[in-house]
Amino acid sequence: MRDRATRPGSATSAPDATSALHAPSALDALRVRLFALLMTVQLVNAIAVWAHVVTVQWTLTERGESAAVVSLAPASLALPFLLLSLPVGAWVGFAPRGRLLIASTAASVLAALVGAALGAAGDLHWTAMVGTVLVVGAALVVTGVTWQAMIPDVVGRHLMGSASVVDGSAYNVARAVGPLLAGVGLGWVGVSGTFVAVSLLFGACTLVLLVVEVRHPSARGPRRPIVGEMLGGLRFTRHSPWTRRLLTRMVCFGLPASALWALVSLVVHDRLGLGSTGFGVVMALVGSGAVVATFVLPPLRGRLSVPVFAALGSGLYALTLLVMGLVTVPAVVGGVLVLGGVAWVGVQSTWMTLAQQALPEWVRPRVIALLLFLFQGTQAIGSFAWGVVADLVGLPAALVAAAVAMCASIVVLLRLGLASAEGIEPVLVEADDATHGLLTSLSDLEPGPIEVTHHYSVLPGRSDDFVRAMEPLRLSRLRTGATRWRLHEPAGGAHAASPWVENYVLVDPVELFAQETERLTVPEMRLRTAVHLLADRVEGPFVSSSASTPEPPARPARRADSGQGTTPHRPGAVPTPDEGGRE
Repeated sequence: MRDRATRPGSATSAPDATSALHAPSALDALRVRLFALLMTVQLVNAIAVWAHVVTVQWTLTERGESAAVVSLAPASLALPFLLLSLPVGAWVGFAPRGRLLIASTAASVLAALVGAALGAAGDLHWTAMVGTVLVVGAALVVTGVTWQAMIPDVVGRHLMGSASVVDGSAYNVARAVGPLLAGVGLGWVGVSGTFVAVSLLFGACTLVLLVVEVRHPSARGPRRPIVGEMLGGLRFTRHSPWTRRLLTRMVCFGLPASALWALVSLVVHDRLGLGSTGFGVVMALVGSGAVVATFVLPPLRGRLSVPVFAALGSGLYALTLLVMGLVTVPAVVGGVLVLGGVAWVGVQSTWMTLAQQALPEWVRPRVIALLLFLFQGTQAIGSFAWGVVADLVGLPAALVAAAVAMCASIVVLLRLGLASAEGIEPVLVEADDATHGLLTSLSDLEPGPIEVTHHYSVLPGRSDDFVRAMEPLRLSRLRTGATRWRLHEPAGGAHAASPWVENYVLVDPVELFAQETERLTVPEMRLRTAVHLLADRVEGPFVSSSASTPEPPARPARRADSGQGTTPHRPGAVPTPDEGGRE
């Protein structure tokens, strides 16, 4: 259970994306026994996933398929994230998470067995093999979103830095061990035998998860409409500048980064002249970089600001792409790929750590699903795009172009940064007497849209400051449940004695209850307090059915940056001191 703050203005320890992240010891999270066990399951599952993908990718490469077709193997692993991440993120909010993990690994077992049957059947069209990757990718969506949503509950927020690095390193170790396992398997037992081995790994994960679910059954939350939950996550993101900027930076890194995973098999086969075992060794070097990252990155991340740390990692990754495109010496390429593995883990775990630490519990699974949706979307689109570019201009030129694109993302990151996450720190506040009274009144309302109204009496000299303070509050109301929001200036202008009127609409009383309880965090309350301090008198909230509420007679509020007049208030026109209104 999360501790709730005792007063709205209490100090908190929100992560600031412009400063260094708190960096616990790299292995602290592994001291939590349940996390260590589930992390082992995730590692084995990821090894099996990559062994499956690489078996398909190498088979297509040896058959002489085009670069575009070969790149479809990693792209097909990412494609299900585009289709399923958002609904799965909503589903994870109320479904038993242990059962979701069991179902996803069981589906992967079936996909691997189908792959074995296809391998035994001989020369089939490439679409059949790629289809098995799609199934494994769909299972990975469920596994990934569910696991990321579980981590803070398993280890606690204070260990999220350590847990994210361990998780990222494990996934990238799997990128190395999986291809190595596939390379050895293809050489010793062929395609069908390798797929059988992969199915056994998936099966082992399923059995362990069954035991864990029996001993530690996961709770089921109240069931909610999936579409409504998805829209709520998107609404939160739309009205949270920090979250939007985090997602943008992740996409800027992911698009050029996908070139490595899309084209590495062609680099090994065409430029280095190595076979399947050599391919496995090369990928193992990337994974060794991930292991190094587990021990090297936490103290380094603790000393550098997030933009600088992410920029250094992106620069190292750009160097890796450049060497892959220009150098044909296996030892040199292999050595640089170790650095590429370090960079990959460093940058990716940074985005995930920030999201895990800053996002409130009520919306975290949905925003993490959106993060995975966008990242895997960049992998799917980027992988195919870089394969097409390689067909058009050649392999070296495509990799150099990816390195240049990565350098461009570094410039954007350093110039614009990430802004502070202070405005969405996930520390809840206790409801005050006014809130208790509001919640009690909700029982008398019929289901359906409702309108909430507040009246503010403001001295004329404070009008501009009041309108500026209302802009972050507007974003707060909208990201925590409101679907429409308006601020009306007094009927006689800013100097009139009549009050300013704020009203906003929610889809039903349940949303208002959630807005005032599980979604009311310290910074959201702080935005309300800032507005109240600028008003001589505050009346409300008044709650009524939206359909029966007449439009307030007051005129729309003027823009805060205009000298005078009554032009409509423009959302986002005025910078404000924190996440609520200024990036």
